[in-house]
Amino acid sequence: MGDLLRLLMKRSDANARAEVSVYMRELPDYRKAASDSRVYAETLDYAVWFRRRTIECVSEDRQLVAGELSLIGGIGRQRARQGFTLNTAQRVLTLHANQMLREIHDAADGQDVQELLHLMAWCGSQGARGTAAYLQAHMDEQHLRLSVATRVRALAQLLLTGDAAAPSLAISLGVDLHDHYLVVVVRMPGQSLCRIGAAQDELIAGVFKEHLVPLSWQRPDELLALVPHDGSVLVSARASPPTASSGDRLPRLVREIVERVGRPCAVGTAAGPAGDLTRTAELARRVAHVAPLETTPRTFSGVADVFAELAATQLPEVDRWLREIARRLATGPDLVTTLDAYYRADMNRLLTAAALNIHPRTLDYRLQRVRALSGLDPSTVHGVRVLSTTITRVLSGAWTHECRDT
Repeated sequence: MGDLLRLLMKRSDANARAEVSVYMRELPDYRKAASDSRVYAETLDYAVWFRRRTIECVSEDRQLVAGELSLIGGIGRQRARQGFTLNTAQRVLTLHANQMLREIHDAADGQDVQELLHLMAWCGSQGARGTAAYLQAHMDEQHLRLSVATRVRALAQLLLTGDAAAPSLAISLGVDLHDHYLVVVVRMPGQSLCRIGAAQDELIAGVFKEHLVPLSWQRPDELLALVPHDGSVLVSARASPPTASSGDRLPRLVREIVERVGRPCAVGTAAGPAGDLTRTAELARRVAHVAPLETTPRTFSGVADVFAELAATQLPEVDRWLREIARRLATGPDLVTTLDAYYRADMNRLLTAAALNIHPRTLDYRLQRVRALSGLDPSTVHGVRVLSTTITRVLSGAWTHECRDT
């Protein structure tokens, strides 16, 4: 054992006390638990043991053995039993790593550089194994104590932030992780039963049981889901939204969510790599806020579908202009519904009339009323651009009911 390791061994008791003090200062869960003198003593004993065992392993040039990893895991399991959250467990590991590095730095001045490098190399490789054992045991214990919905929400949040703990939690839930995801935001405006915590958890647990995808309530009226994606890039507004790796997985997922909510919803989607899901989720949320509300989901909007509506929301003058057009259309006979069907049918008169269950001549009359009220021909490039944007804004619920069909 070299001078550096001997010095660290000599300081192990004092360094352990300093670390426990940091935990109590920084972490409310630790402060609460350490008010019990027995828990405080056990925490201190473990901190001392870990430092001494680290020095012994480095001096003997050996890895942590199964029994030692089991003991570390036992501490993680005990913390879960004491009610420590996953976030607290992660912060403990971060604070512990920072504290150990500080102790090594303070002791390393004037010491042999080879011994220092050997110590740091051991901490890097074995620290990762110890961290994995601690977190896995913590989450295994939480599996017995926390509801499925709570753990599913936690997994979604870990994936959104790119947290290294996500794989362990995913394993405990039986969820496969992927390199790319389609972030799906389902917006359900207005008062909803999903504002109640129990109903939120029931919906998440039910949908997860059927589809095995991470879900989380981002707001009381916004549910986020992470669906596996093939990584392809959407380049055409005509293309289908980025889809899940298996056929109709996305439609089935959204359909079940909307049926459980029991009210019209809007769906926004955006695809991105697993390491950048926070920005992807924000884009999907913005899309959902301009996507049309539907009782039966037909539209899974992406940026390519609502880019004009997204732009309109950024310019109040444009939004006011479109709203005035919508107000005029609302005075006609079902003109909003008619234009929505007309554009969905690619302006095919016969298909539109069939979808609306009206005679083609009735459709012609309604389109003439659109021209008279708005000054726009719905079949021209300019008319399509303006009127389709207006209709989507109306159907998204962006404006008051005065803009809906009368």
